[in-house]
Order: sequence, then C-alpha cells, then structure tokens
Amino acid sequence: MKKYLVLIPILLVLASVIGFYVNKNAEIKKAQHQLSSLKELSHELEILFKNHMRTMEDAGLSANVDDIAKSSKEINLYTDRYIDRLNSMDYDRLYRLAKNIRIKTDALKNVYEDIKTDRAIVNSSKIWAINNFESYIKASNSLTYENRAYLNYLLKASINNSYKGLVNIKNVKYADALNLNLVMIQKKELALAKSYEILRKNDISNDLNEIVIFTFKTLDDLRNETDALIKKLLIGSTLMLLFALGMYARTINSLAQTRKLKNELSEFVHALDESAIVSKSDLYGNITYVNDMFCKVTGYEREQLIGKSHSIVRHPDMPEGLFKRLWTTIESNKIFRGTIKNKAKDGSVYYVDTTIVPLHDEDGKIDEYLSVRYNVTNFYKDFSGEENKRRGDRGL
Repeated sequence: MKKYLVLIPILLVLASVIGFYVNKNAEIKKAQHQLSSLKELSHELEILFKNHMRTMEDAGLSANVDDIAKSSKEINLYTDRYIDRLNSMDYDRLYRLAKNIRIKTDALKNVYEDIKTDRAIVNSSKIWAINNFESYIKASNSLTYENRAYLNYLLKASINNSYKGLVNIKNVKYADALNLNLVMIQKKELALAKSYEILRKNDISNDLNEIVIFTFKTLDDLRNETDALIKKLLIGSTLMLLFALGMYARTINSLAQTRKLKNELSEFVHALDESAIVSKSDLYGNITYVNDMFCKVTGYEREQLIGKSHSIVRHPDMPEGLFKRLWTTIESNKIFRGTIKNKAKDGSVYYVDTTIVPLHDEDGKIDEYLSVRYNVTNFYKDFSGEENKRRGDRGL
C-alpha cells in the first residue's frame, strides 16, 4: 500500500491542473464568443452608419424627410445598444472607444434634427418656386423676352445652388417673393453645408475599424494563450506520469519487486483508459494491447488490431523521418514525445499527443513499449476554423 501513497500527491496535482485548465478554457471560450459577436456587430453598424450618412447627405428634391427621421432613429437605437455592449466587456480599450463614440453620437443627435428640418424647408421652397414661377413665366404676357430668359436662369441657378447673388428685377410680378424665397433657400443650404461638415467631423467609421482591429488582435492572443495552456497541461501530465514511473523504479530493489511493478504499471495503464488512448506493442511494433478508447477513436475492433502493426492507423501525410526518429529514440531506451496525425478506419483524421515509454524485463532489457496518447483533434479544428474565418473577414 505504501507504493500507492506515492500516487496520491501526483493525482491531486493532476486534478488541480485539469481543474485549472477547465476553468481557464471556459473563460477563454466565453471571451472568444463575445469578441466574435462584437466583430460582427461592428461590421453591421459600420454598414448601417454609411447608409445613414448617404441618407443624410441626399441633396436632391427626392430626399424624403421621413426617411431621414427613420434612419436617424434607427442609428441612435443601434448605437446605444452597441455602446452598452462595449461597456459590458472587460477591456479598457473598448471602454475608451465606447466613450469616444458616445461623444460623437451625442453631438450628432441635434444635427440630425437640424438637417431634417432644413432639408424639409429647402425642398418645399424649391418646389414652391418651381410650381409658381415656371407656370407664371410660361403664361405671363407682360414679360419681355429678356426678363423671361433671365428669370428662368435665376430660378434654375438658385435651385441648383450655382447662383450666388440676387439682382433686382423691375416690373416683374412676384419678383420680390421670388428673391425672398431664393434667399431663404441659400441660407438653409449654407446651414446644411455646416451640418454636413459636423457629420463628417463626427464620423465613427474610424472608431469602428479600430474596434474590429482590436478584436482580431485579442482573438489571436486568446488562441495563443489556449495553445500554450494545452501544451503546459500535456507536458505537466507527461512529467507527472514519468515521475510516477521513476518513483516506482526507485522503490523496487529485487526481481520479485520488478515483476510486481510491471503488474502495477499495467493496472496504472488501465486507470488511464477513461482519459487516454493506451496501447502496447512488441519490439517490432506489432500491437499486443489496446484499450477501449483506442478502439473508439480508430473505429477498429480489438480483434482487428491485435497482432497488426501500428502503421494500420498511420496517416500517409506523416513523414517517414518522424517514425525513423521515433524508433531510434525508443530503441535507445529513451522516451519519445510528439504530435502525430493518424487515420481512423473510416478515413477520418485525428491528432494525438503521444508519449512512448520502453518497458523492461527482469534482466533490464526492453521487451515491449507502452504508448499513452491524448486526443487533441478538437483543438486543431478550433484553431483552423478560427484562422479561416479571420482570413475571410479580412478579405471582405
């Protein structure tokens, strides 16, 4: 029983490491989900804001004041929700950008109302001028040819914002009313020009781009953090396993104890069945033992594997040099570690982080090899999917 006491602190440390990994991985996944969602919302808001700017700057008579009001209300509501999302995330950079966007959008709220009002006045004034004076010009018999031509020019030039001054027209009916109407149009057009300048000054597109860049960088950092965490967990587990094996070896001083240690190691391997892919092979690489997890991952029945070479699950993409290094290492009575790409019975691909340990007979000679593997396929798929998505987003 004393030999088993050696395992207690190791198992406790391993359980602590696994617990830390589970909690940390959950935090990282949550942050990745939040940042991915924020990146999509930023793209949507940028498109919405650009469409809103086009609506606000529509200078034609076809400009619909109701469309301006609707667009302004929509952009205000969406921006408020977006800022709330930024403030709910635990990033100082996003908090500062949210504050900057809030300042700009607050400055624009009154401008939206001014543009809507001024645009309505300008459009109605132009329509009034066109309806009243074009019909008058055509129907009036009191106008000379010169007055008729000049009045046409004055009306069209003023409505198109290309006429910058007014000339007194004598003996022309409604000339004063026309002049007053055109003066008002010009004043409102100047006011609209100032409002548009405020719009451009408070454009939030650059802020949105900065937020998107920040999310890309932060997602990359989180992926790197996850990768480092996985490596540390696998290395720590392997080191603790080796430490356990070393402690066993140090406590055995006789051949009887060596045989007993071999049996106990077999029991230890069984304890790994629920969390690892375990197999044994002879000196030629032929499989002598596989656990249930090995069968589950590869898709083979145990009877189809025993006596076969481990190459039955080897993926053709793996270089021959890796396996030469593997055999050189374990035949030299050393431990091999590496990540290997394998192929299951149905042709699907899976990745395993592998540790191969030589086992010895009573004379201290190698008589078989123990392989302990951890399935890391999901991590490879997660990283590959995120990278493809990131590249796709940048290509848009």
